[in-house]
Amino acid sequence: MAYKMDYEKIAAALQFPTEEIVDVVIDTDAYNEVDDQYAIAWALCSPERIHVEAVYAAPYCTHAIARLMTQPGQEPPRLTREMMGSGIHFAGTPAEGMELSYQEILRLFALMGVSPDGRVFRGSTAYIEDTPGRQPVESEAARDLVRRAMDRPEGKRLYVLSIGAITNVASALMMEPAIAGKITVVWLGGQPPYFKNGMEFNLVQDMVSSQHILNCGVPLVLIPCQGVASHLSVTAPELTALLMGRSKVGDYLGQSVLDALKPSSGGPLFMKGCTGGMDDVPVEVCKMYPTKTTAPSRIVWDIATVGYVMNPNWTTSSLTPSPILNDDMTWDHDNSRHPIRLCYYLNRNPIFGDLFEKLASAGK
Repeated sequence: MAYKMDYEKIAAALQFPTEEIVDVVIDTDAYNEVDDQYAIAWALCSPERIHVEAVYAAPYCTHAIARLMTQPGQEPPRLTREMMGSGIHFAGTPAEGMELSYQEILRLFALMGVSPDGRVFRGSTAYIEDTPGRQPVESEAARDLVRRAMDRPEGKRLYVLSIGAITNVASALMMEPAIAGKITVVWLGGQPPYFKNGMEFNLVQDMVSSQHILNCGVPLVLIPCQGVASHLSVTAPELTALLMGRSKVGDYLGQSVLDALKPSSGGPLFMKGCTGGMDDVPVEVCKMYPTKTTAPSRIVWDIATVGYVMNPNWTTSSLTPSPILNDDMTWDHDNSRHPIRLCYYLNRNPIFGDLFEKLASAGK
């Protein structure tokens, strides 16, 4: 059964949610980096605006990073734990990444004194693109999303904040296409459609799922990474002054970023892949101008999705035809396609201001 698209209804579902409290579920590869935890904690600390119904553990596999480092026609390198850095946590398979993320979600709930009972669910143990016939991957998370969506009262949408590979959400939409009329997906994924390609970790892990989200007609708010979510960087002095020493979760989150900022933990894994094909400056010229020193900061990408539903003044976005994601990760465009909402800019200062204020007082 396919979901029958109604372009006007999709556009209406993509208007900013003006109800006082927004119901959300969070789909997260929580152990992959250090940023998912900030998004989960911020959402849980914002009951005046956000009601977190459930949190789903998304799969992730570190070897997908190799796709971001590889030119077309080349064999991707096999990454090891020793090659990882900058707060990236190794997972050899999607199932391992999902389980690590599930345990990290439980750890975060415990730090915040919040019961996970009936609210935290394991997700996919494989990517759709790796299944025979490219079928949806059954999981507690996918089934829970279908149930919650189908049980929604008329006119009360469920917002799905997706901050990882979108396998769980795509599986639920394949299992029950009708939920597309009851949910709005806010996904941090890919690069802007005005880039030459969409190469980014969340998007490339499961291309079938990524393509399905863009093609199936579910109301989608797409928050690209480079040039949009990349504005959300934080520095060690800010964390020390505004977050740490105030609450248990603040100490945990702050220290995770401080550890990722240590020079010994860094590595230039993503510098070429994430903007592949965008820069026409010859490599030989770049080598003539080595970087001698930097001012360390860390991008906390995933809070972008929470920031979007919190306040319309914190993001700049508009409706645009859904881009076409090709198998080689390049973008194509067709103005006759259904609309999505594309974010172009995130206002970093009020986003971090609200996050710091709430996390610093969490548990008090």
